[in-house]
Amino acid sequence: MKKNLLSLVVLFASQMVCAQNMSEGCYRGFVDGGYTIGIGDYDFGRFEINTSHGYQINPFFFIGGGLGLHFMPEYKTKGMNIALDQRESKVDIPVFANMRANISKGKISPFIDGKAGTYVTNNGGLYLNLSAGCRFALNEKQAIDVSVGYTTEKLEFETFKSFTSSKSMDYTRSPRKLNTEGVAIKVGFEF
Repeated sequence: MKKNLLSLVVLFASQMVCAQNMSEGCYRGFVDGGYTIGIGDYDFGRFEINTSHGYQINPFFFIGGGLGLHFMPEYKTKGMNIALDQRESKVDIPVFANMRANISKGKISPFIDGKAGTYVTNNGGLYLNLSAGCRFALNEKQAIDVSVGYTTEKLEFETFKSFTSSKSMDYTRSPRKLNTEGVAIKVGFEF
């Protein structure tokens, strides 16, 4: 009787473990951190932390949503002895939809990841990130991800509007949303 009961407990426990480690038709979460190297007209770097949560449709496709904390430093462009465009140091929060495609099912698998959304703080605008990387599986449910991607963001800057007179160097500013671009390097954990 004890052997039968023990066998039943072991069988039940093994089924529970298998159910928790299914890599399809289940919840999946991601947390990543990294640095975006600014390129283009507004070449300022920034640190970011993102988290996404959603549904792993099958071993290859994930769909979900998330949010981030992007730590933006102070930025000033220079020209004519004045800062044409400037932005104070801020923490911007994007909210986004997230899709991911794993290329294979092995322990090491390349992937493509896309995030599209908007900044909900500091009068921000569009947030887009497209990256490619490699997934290093720790087990069926957890992995370390390393990726490199392209990011474009629409952020609000205070921009030079006009001089107050032709005899003075005093000037006025107005808020304006401008596109910033960068190359994002990230390391993440999936669960």
